[in-house]
Order: sequence, then structure tokens, then C-alpha cells
Amino acid sequence: MVLFKPTLASEDHFRETFDAALSYFVGDNDTYPEDKGFAIAPYTNVRWENSGIYSKKCEMALAMGNYYFTTTTGDEIKVEYTFAYVKDSQGKLRIIAHKSALPYSPG
Repeated sequence: MVLFKPTLASEDHFRETFDAALSYFVGDNDTYPEDKGFAIAPYTNVRWENSGIYSKKCEMALAMGNYYFTTTTGDEIKVEYTFAYVKDSQGKLRIIAHKSALPYSPG
């Protein structure tokens, strides 16, 4: 089971299968025509600006802040994020929740 909310989806807001989530990142899926392939977009850089990180006894960690994607023209696109992590049975960090959003723009 997958629970995924694509940041730039306006038609199919939630994805509950691997193929549905994968479509957002690589596109070319007739079931989700709005997906253009976020992971293969021509960004030249991404930088992270953490607002804060919180960890509770290393059982779970939360991080939030902004990331900035640089386009091929040099413009930056600001996106707000929140990630939640836990350690799996091998002690590796795994993302269990993620939320990205374009910043609020009044009017």
C-alpha cells in the first residue's frame, strides 16, 4: 500500500498504488495525464533550507523548511516541505510521511 500526495497534482490528489505514485515522478502514464515526470524535469540544482529538525529519542524525527529547485534558466522555485522519518528494523532511516506545498500567495 502506498499513500502519496503529489505536490503538483490538481486532478488526482492522492495516489494509493506504486504505479500511481511512480507516474508522478516519471510521467507517461495514460491513467494520469497531468503527470509530466517531476523527477525528470530539467532542474539543475536543489538546495535545502531547514527551518528545524526535531527528534524524539531517535525513534522518530521531523524536519521542515524550504527547498529551492533551480530551473535551466537559473530561476528558483521555492517549495515548503515537512518530512517524518523512522528507523526500520535494520536501523536505516525511512520516510514515513512527506508534505510539500507551494508557498501561499494571497490574492
